[in-house]
Order: sequence, then structure tokens, then C-alpha cells
Amino acid sequence: MPFALEFHNNGVFLIFTGVVTDEDLLESDDDLYGHVYPDGLQFQLVDLTDVRDFRASHKTMRYLGEKDREYSQTHGKQKIAVIAPTHGRANSIVWEVWAQDNSTEDPALLTKIVDSHLEAVTWLRKNGIEIS
Repeated sequence: MPFALEFHNNGVFLIFTGVVTDEDLLESDDDLYGHVYPDGLQFQLVDLTDVRDFRASHKTMRYLGEKDREYSQTHGKQKIAVIAPTHGRANSIVWEVWAQDNSTEDPALLTKIVDSHLEAVTWLRKNGIEIS
């Protein structure tokens, strides 16, 4: 399995390695949203640093983006940082376009694509997320 989930009280680290497919993304998403977060799902930190091939379709990326946006609109605000220094960056941009909540001045979902773990954690903290 090319992914691992590290659950926190208020969010999750989702770490991918090797070759990532549509099936891997959909399975990880089911696991992520199926988990109970004591403080609510406030953040996701998705790490693609160790991915060597990202074989996801734009259709899957659109579906995941729309799902993240809709979840945040109905379950509470969420911040998602994606570490994508190389592989998966283009598809992360496709996901981000569909995830963005542009219908309001106070969006339910904020996203950021970054190059490093430090940059992701710094952005999350700047946006009010303390990783428990």
C-alpha cells in the first residue's frame, strides 16, 4: 500500500510513496473521512515527497477536490496543505481548482501546495492549526 495515515485529534497526515494510482487515492480518502476526529477534521497534510510516479486521472482529482470542498462546507472549516515538490504537483493543482471555495469571502476550505514539510506546517500554523 503506497500510503499511510497518521491520525491526530484534529486532522491527519497522509503520506504517499512510490507509485500512486486512482485506486490508492480513493482508498486513502475513504479511510481519511471514515475516521472519527475528537476535535473535528480541521486539517490535512498530504505529503507526496517520496512519490516517484503519480498515475491519477484528472477525473479522480476533480472528484477528490469537490468532495473536500463539500465536506468542509457541511462539517466545518478545513485547511489542506499538499507537499508536492515534483511528482503529483500538476494533479495537485487540478485538485486545488476543484477544492477551492470561491463562493464566499470566508471560505470553508483553504488549500496550499508547497515544496516542503516545514513550509506546510508553517502555513497550517499561520492559519490557526495546531497539530496535536
